[in-house]
Amino acid sequence: MTLARGLPRVAGMATMPSRRATAQLAVASILPQVSELWLFLDRFDDIPPFARDPRIHILRSQDHGGLHANGKFLGLALNPAECVYFGVDDDIEYPTDYCGRLERYLHRYSGDVAVGVHASILTPPMGSYLRDRTVLHRQSRRRLPTEVDVLGTDSVAFLSSALRFDVRKWPHVNRVDLRFALEARKGGIPLISVPRTHSWLKCLEEAQPDSIYTSLLKSDTDQTTLASELVAAPRPPLPGYSGDLHAFFDAAQRLHARVRRAAGKK
Repeated sequence: MTLARGLPRVAGMATMPSRRATAQLAVASILPQVSELWLFLDRFDDIPPFARDPRIHILRSQDHGGLHANGKFLGLALNPAECVYFGVDDDIEYPTDYCGRLERYLHRYSGDVAVGVHASILTPPMGSYLRDRTVLHRQSRRRLPTEVDVLGTDSVAFLSSALRFDVRKWPHVNRVDLRFALEARKGGIPLISVPRTHSWLKCLEEAQPDSIYTSLLKSDTDQTTLASELVAAPRPPLPGYSGDLHAFFDAAQRLHARVRRAAGKK
């Protein structure tokens, strides 16, 4: 469960009592793929049974304050060891190759990027964060790596040596994706949405009444301010991409198959 250079895989998740059922499934899907999971329990009165595992570091809001969703990255501040850090959420079921796929794309950019799945490309000037962006949904198919402005932190990976920050210093809570994007932009780290098949990530629930997205639909004022700050800074240069021969021949075979199917229809 490590990169070739020997770095451990460390995941971070925040959850709350209303997500207990989906969190159990999310934890079960990610835990076999990582060495450690830093689990922020927001306003739990107890430690749920699914969190009682020696690989799980329990972080309670009673001890660390009202970080809410920001708590998924608290482990990055508390664990000084170098690692590959994976942001995950409590309402996603992760495929068995989730960590491996994201790591492969980190390798192809020499670790000088953050990679993920769900993403947005912003269209300045930002009059509205909701309207002035193109969303690459987590369940959509992507054929090629795509440079983006914002990665959904429900599905993101990066080297802690390339990007390290302390969420306790962030002035907002529950603005995690944009705050992460600003940290990456400040650190000169490009953001890449990786290729994947349709529904590679499984959404266990979406747009719950207490979700960040539902809150965003009511007002995107804070997010628009943060997005405006983000687009005001130029994207960092993209490092060289070193896709391997296997990926090249795989793409060539898919193209050949499409040509044959098209020829057969004539």
